[in-house]
Amino acid sequence: MQRTRKTTLLALAVASALGLTACVSDAPPDPNAPITLEFPSWQAEDPAFGAWWKEVIAEYESQHSDVTIDFYQVPFGSYVDQLTTRFAANDQPEIVHLPARNASEFASRGWLAPLNTRLEATDIAETWTPLQAEMNWQEETYGVLLLGYGYTLYYNAELLESAGVAVPTTGEEVVKAAQAVTGGGVYGFGATTQQSPDNYTELMSFITGNGGSLAEGAEFTMETPAAIAGMEQYRAALREAPAGIQTQQRNELFLNGNIAMLLDGPFFVAELDGAADGVAGKLKTAAAPFETIPGGVSNSIHLPSGLDPRTEDAAWKFVELAASPEWQQRYTELAAVPAPRAGSITEEALEDRPELELFQELADEAVSIYPEDGQQKEEFTRLSQIVSEAAINLTTTETPTAEIARGLQEQLEREFGNAS
Repeated sequence: MQRTRKTTLLALAVASALGLTACVSDAPPDPNAPITLEFPSWQAEDPAFGAWWKEVIAEYESQHSDVTIDFYQVPFGSYVDQLTTRFAANDQPEIVHLPARNASEFASRGWLAPLNTRLEATDIAETWTPLQAEMNWQEETYGVLLLGYGYTLYYNAELLESAGVAVPTTGEEVVKAAQAVTGGGVYGFGATTQQSPDNYTELMSFITGNGGSLAEGAEFTMETPAAIAGMEQYRAALREAPAGIQTQQRNELFLNGNIAMLLDGPFFVAELDGAADGVAGKLKTAAAPFETIPGGVSNSIHLPSGLDPRTEDAAWKFVELAASPEWQQRYTELAAVPAPRAGSITEEALEDRPELELFQELADEAVSIYPEDGQQKEEFTRLSQIVSEAAINLTTTETPTAEIARGLQEQLEREFGNAS
């Protein structure tokens, strides 16, 4: 609705300008004119993250009486596509909220404003998680990371105990525990088993956990022993998972006591509050069961390129407020995840969510599942689609894992090149 309103007003303004050319003045813009910062997000209606954003916005608007922030919901499933279309049409919002894995794509197209100079006047570089490096593109930083994390094992303690297995600490133990639990309408493991962007993150968690990686620099490494071992474990674990489900269905089955284990980020902990009667107290957390903790980046905030200086300053001041110690602590309290600023976990937050201590430890040692190479980051959407297709092949065909790995390696090299 907001976009229709804004587009209509824009069209009227253009029509008026064309019809009243003779009346146009050379006077400079009014420095006191009200500013509206449009801020679409998939988190606007989220009970935890949305609540934090709304509190920050209220505080910002109380400090800046000439600025209004138009914060509204866009469904996550179509969010990046919608934003891409808008940027391509030069119709970008003034505050850009992105899934962090897409930030380099937007930066490489010249759609985001570089922030190095602005960041030098802050302590963000010194106090933020090392995963803030995911915001870098060709010697510049184009955003501020809002959540970086290590993967957590969520498990149903009663189901594991009933099967006579301990909480897994290795990938092999995950597979054995899942096999022991599965049966009678209960599944040992839960994952996304339909085509989805989550296929990439779930497969790469197993590969990274086994010491493998998507690539070393520009050179893809899908046929290394570590990568193949990760694919084998992923494949074996997903044999004990319900077929043909999306992430939300996976979550519901876990919360209803029909899935024993799954891997996810710290943000999933809030979902535990909605577990079925008799299940909630049995749902626990542990470190991802790998020698290497796989890590990811969730979301980030940016300024679009091309804003007039006054509007850009107003948008940046909002980013600064969100990054302040006070609001980073509030982020941890409301969202129940470790904020990227060091020292943001308060005693009150720990009392409400003891898991935060584990989440912070995992975030500190996590290894990113995302590519480091510039071209791979720039074209991540296509790259992740290729990896996701391989993940589906692992779960729906009998093709040997080594053969799937070889096909994946060859396709990646064919579409993106290789250093060797």
